[in-house]
Amino acid sequence: MKTINTISIVFISLLLAVASMQAAEPSANAAPTSGWKNITAELAKTIGTDPNDGKTRKWNEFPNFQGMLVLPNGDVGALSYKGLYRSTDQGATWAKWGEDWMKGLAQVSVALKIYYPDRIGLTMDGPIAVSADLGKSWVRITSPKVLITYKRDKPSMGDINVTHGDMDLAANMPPKVIVGAVHHGDLAGGSFVQTTDGGATWDWAAPALKGVGGPGGNGWFRFGVVNPTTLLYRSNNKNDERSTGIHLSTDLGQNWTKVSDYTPIGLTVVHYGPNMYWAATEGVVVSRDGGKTWSICGSPIKNIHYGPYFGRSEREMMVVSASEGYFVTRDGGTTWTRVAAYFAPPDGKELDGNDKRGIHRYYGWDSEKNILYRSDFKGNVWKLQLGSTPAAK
Repeated sequence: MKTINTISIVFISLLLAVASMQAAEPSANAAPTSGWKNITAELAKTIGTDPNDGKTRKWNEFPNFQGMLVLPNGDVGALSYKGLYRSTDQGATWAKWGEDWMKGLAQVSVALKIYYPDRIGLTMDGPIAVSADLGKSWVRITSPKVLITYKRDKPSMGDINVTHGDMDLAANMPPKVIVGAVHHGDLAGGSFVQTTDGGATWDWAAPALKGVGGPGGNGWFRFGVVNPTTLLYRSNNKNDERSTGIHLSTDLGQNWTKVSDYTPIGLTVVHYGPNMYWAATEGVVVSRDGGKTWSICGSPIKNIHYGPYFGRSEREMMVVSASEGYFVTRDGGTTWTRVAAYFAPPDGKELDGNDKRGIHRYYGWDSEKNILYRSDFKGNVWKLQLGSTPAAK
């Protein structure tokens, strides 16, 4: 395991209470409604059932797979209680991927995250892993251990599990800052925890954000990391003046300035090198100056909830509307095509009624082979072949 000595890591406590997804505007483009195939059924048989099912975990029927991500080269990763598995042939075969300690849960759609074009950040509700070479090698970041005060108990030192987050990883390796959501808990100690020594010690910090996502926080928020001192934020608390628009802090959350009227829907920003993209009510918005200014990326596709997921270049993107389906651009957003209707896997949390908030859904896109991927927490990985790949513009 590699040692990290010069990392400043910040975590934001966040209740997993994401609001219901808004409806997207309908599209006249034709899109397939069937043809999805389960590509992990055989792998699931070899993995077996988690022996902790119904004993130490919240869900009584614990799945074989608890997260998915698709790399820019089209490789697919699936997370199980035994660790990560990777397919380089669109799901035909699978092999173990990563280190033995990389086991956990990806409870939120951005827990397994690509920092385009070539970096990965994983927050697996316990282990935190980063890679600067698309998963050929990994660095482990020590999870937080802080003084916790539950309302029902006496203060005690405890481990904090991070469900998902955002990192200053696109330009820095190892990352100097990580912003993450702390696992379920009535954490009266605050909302931020931070380390300045690579995870050796942690403490609560940023009292200005004490109520965000924690006691009195009334739910969730959207966020992003710009650099070691700069954060992005949008609250969903109607009593919070930061509930509209995009807000920027240059002092790790002590003070905030509204920088845009756009309304982010995506849980976190998506990084492509120094640029940041955000799924918003108005469409995909982008900042190319460290979050100071934002603009619509090309033509607006309104009420996008997930993405963008990039392909072979920054001009190729896929986004998802929770009602209207999948949209693709190969010209940087100038034109968008609806390529598939929305698909809810038959074996996931969405259809069994346990994901009304939309946080346990995973999406991906192989732009070269023109394949969509979809998975739910506790479900299998599914793919849809869209046909021949259009030329990039």
